[in-house]
Amino acid sequence: MKKLNFRVILFQIIGIIFLIHGILQLRFYTVAEKFICATNYFQNKKLECWNRLFPKKEDVISFWPSIYIWIFLGFLFGIFIASFLNWRNRFSSLNTILVAIVMYIIMRFKFFRKGTLSRLFDSFISIFSDDSTTQFIVGGIIFTLIGVTILWLSVKPNLFNSGKDII
Repeated sequence: MKKLNFRVILFQIIGIIFLIHGILQLRFYTVAEKFICATNYFQNKKLECWNRLFPKKEDVISFWPSIYIWIFLGFLFGIFIASFLNWRNRFSSLNTILVAIVMYIIMRFKFFRKGTLSRLFDSFISIFSDDSTTQFIVGGIIFTLIGVTILWLSVKPNLFNSGKDII
């Protein structure tokens, strides 16, 4: 087994962040009408679609958790990919453990729920369309592919040929 490599850890954290954001955007696409309605209601108190899409109080209560569970599922998927790649390329299992701990801390700060990454790339995604639904699908596909690519590149030996293993 190779020793702990912080560059691999950094690239895997960045890859999982993009992967989770992409999966979350794809989830927003599947419930785009409800998401846009709920966002408009909470920001501007517009009731046009609220009563039609959320007829019962239970619908509202279960709506946000049904979306945000996908952050956790994306996290599990990303950790699974990172651990498989680390195992396959004989990196230390501590790499995966540190990536999981750092990602858990990032999730506890509600990085994905606040839409920090979304706001950074809104102008880029809006090039493709002005429609929010189309932006969700395009952003979801792009960010998921970027995340998987970064994860895959994180374990390539020619990317880290300096030979600096730490610990």
